[in-house]
Amino acid sequence: MQQASLQQLNDIVEPGAASWWPPAWPVVAIGMVILVVIAVLLWWLWRQHRARKPQRIALAKLQQLQRPSASDITLLCKRVALVYFPRQTIAKLNGKDWLTFIDAPAELVTQHDQLLYQPANHELINAYKNVAMQWIKQVRSQARSQTKKQHRGEHV
Repeated sequence: MQQASLQQLNDIVEPGAASWWPPAWPVVAIGMVILVVIAVLLWWLWRQHRARKPQRIALAKLQQLQRPSASDITLLCKRVALVYFPRQTIAKLNGKDWLTFIDAPAELVTQHDQLLYQPANHELINAYKNVAMQWIKQVRSQARSQTKKQHRGEHV
């Protein structure tokens, strides 16, 4: 009798492999958070890239100038400045005020008449070009700090 009941037993059926789909809800939540972080990062990088475009273009144009005059360099810098600063701020700047605005060294500020209004002095022009390149590279941070000061009510 016991032998007969053992004969009637079927073999053990092993369960199938666990399916990876659908995933558990914590996995879905982590995946969504990762996707959101990646999307925000890509959006931020795109904005940074677009915000630096005027700088890249201006630096390329400045490099292309073979024998620039001081007015060529000033015009290019003012075009960049108009992108990042209010027109009222930039329109009133000229001469010493302009050179001070772009953080030119004291030697250029004191010789601004020779730089801007007399025949080309290539040494001064090259120094002005180098100052302009440095200023164009950091103009965004200057504009941001000035904007923060204005929002806090500080005098700029």
